[in-house]
Parts: sequence; structure tokens; C-alpha cells
Amino acid sequence: MRLRAIFLNFFLCSARVAAAQGAPETGGFVVRLGTDTVVVERFTRTADRVEGEYLARSPRTVLRRWTATLAPEGTVRGFEMTSQPVAEAGAAPLRVSYEFTGDRAGIHPFLNNSWALLELATRRFRAGAAARLAQPALPPGDEELMTLTLERRGDDSVTLTIFEGNPNAVRVDATGRILGVRGFGQLTVERVSSLDIAALAASFGPRPLGALSPRDTARAEIAGAQVVVDYSRPARRGRTVFGGIVLWDRVWRTGANTATTLITDADLVIGGATVPAGRYSLYTVPRPSDWTLIINRDVGQSGTEYNVERDLARVTMSVETLPQLVERFTITIEPRGTGGVLSFAWERTRASIAFSRK
Repeated sequence: MRLRAIFLNFFLCSARVAAAQGAPETGGFVVRLGTDTVVVERFTRTADRVEGEYLARSPRTVLRRWTATLAPEGTVRGFEMTSQPVAEAGAAPLRVSYEFTGDRAGIHPFLNNSWALLELATRRFRAGAAARLAQPALPPGDEELMTLTLERRGDDSVTLTIFEGNPNAVRVDATGRILGVRGFGQLTVERVSSLDIAALAASFGPRPLGALSPRDTARAEIAGAQVVVDYSRPARRGRTVFGGIVLWDRVWRTGANTATTLITDADLVIGGATVPAGRYSLYTVPRPSDWTLIINRDVGQSGTEYNVERDLARVTMSVETLPQLVERFTITIEPRGTGGVLSFAWERTRASIAFSRK
């Protein structure tokens, strides 16, 4: 660890000297979700532009090359990007180009898990005096603005929130260069001195990760009622799930991405609570001894958007320890007698609750 710290310090000092002399600054980032590498990126920075090569593995392996031109104060003035699937040599590349001038001045381009682009924001933030900054940002190919929120945490760290409720702890140096990241869901980002993107593209090209949390449905007929749960299925990827990426005693979206949805064409009784026919979102509060199942009237929202005032009911689920590891979050609906059992399984935990048609 000491040799690693010495190397990193030497690398950063060399980068500062190079910048002072007008030489290009180079570097890269490796982004991992648990044990899986999801993005690798290298960049070259000069006084007025940053060029990057970004290789992402989900849902397919894609190589993106981008250029950000900088105004004297460090804001992004222009952004261009080409995107090409690695395993589809004949596919035409996707091209996008933006000018951040006039009404768009001050907007930051956003590419998910491009920490070279995010470093432009942390450098500007560290150069200013504000304790908190809400930075408007625009994903390439989109026209809907999002917000990056930066907050100071001492002399060597910044909290960067990209998606509401998902803060990232970012270690930075005095100039705002990103040294490492501990992100939401045990995402980690490592700064490296160089990367062979061509070799990595050849290696990762035939090994895409697919959707990180693919959508799936569980369905069954219970006493003539059609019951469906539509949800996303995150994978463990070597991470600690309960008490780790899923916190105890906190409302959990019970999956990923869009809120998990329960659909029933008949009135049900779940854990003693009456649930009229219709659509509902399902949230949970996991605990080691039992879970609370929350049936909420809102539907179609992101799973991170939870409004307690829209709760229809809260009921208790029983918990058991599974003999075998469940890698990917799984929801099942099992007919049992004149009713059924709704179950959630992940890692070595299974939470379940009985229900019936009213």
C-alpha cells in the first residue's frame, strides 16, 4: 500500500509539472461494480481541450471517443463524441455534437461513468469557494438536463451525487483531480497512469456484461386472479448485499431501475391487508429478523423515488436463510392451496409473505 501511495503521489506531481510546462496530461480510470470491470477510460488533457477513449461493457461492449473543448475558465464550450459497438465492425458509428454557448453556457456534458469528464467538474468546483454546487449536465443524445451535485468534505474529498439518493465519495487532490471513488452500490473507481484501450477492447468485445439489472416478470394465476410482478434483477457481483449495498432498516426499491410493480386483476389480501385490483409499486425495509413489505399507489417512477404518503399498506414478511447463494435478485409467485406466496430471494436471504384472492 505504501509503494502504491508513493507511485500515485509521483504520478500526480509529474502531471502538475507537465501541466505547468504546457505538456499534455494523460491518465485513465478503471470503474468496477463489485468484482466486474464495467468501464475503462483514458484521456489526454491540454490547456483548451480534453480527449478521451471510453470503453463500456454494458449492455454490449461499446467504444466511445470524445473531445471536450474548454473555455479559459474551465467550462466546457463544445463536445463531440462517436460511439461504435466493438463486436459490430460494420455498424455505422453514432455521432453527437453540442455547443455549450449562449443559453447553454455552463452546462456540463455527462457520460455515465466517464470520470475523466466528471473530473472537469471537480476541478472547477475545487478551484471555487462554494461549499456546494448544483451543476446542470446533459447526457449525449438527450435533451433533458440532469443535475450533478458537488459538496466539499474536508481538504481531500468531495461528495458527488449524480442520481438523487446515490452519493459518491470522491477523493481529490488540491486541484480537484480525482484519485479514487467509493460509489453507491459498491462502485469503485481507480485512477491509473495509462491503459491500452485497443487491447482491452479486443478482450472485452466478445464478453459484454449485458444489462446490469435486466427486467423480468414473475406471474401466476391465484384462485383465478392473474398476478404479475414486473421488476429489475441486479446481480451480487461479489458484493455484500444485505447490510452492504442494501442497508438494514432503510426503504429499498426491491430491485433496480424503475420501481418494482405489482399488477393484479382481482382484489387480493396480502398479509392481512386488502389490495384492490390495479397496479402498485413494491418497496421493502429489510431487517435481519423480518422485512416490511410496502405497497405503494405510485407506479412508473424510478425506484429511488418513494413517497410515504402514497402507501396503501405495510405488512410483515418472514425471513429465512438459504442453503445456496442466489447470485441475481429473484422474485417468485408460488400458488399454494387456495392462495399463494410472494417471495424475494438474493444472496442467502429469502423473504416471503402469503396472500390470497379476496
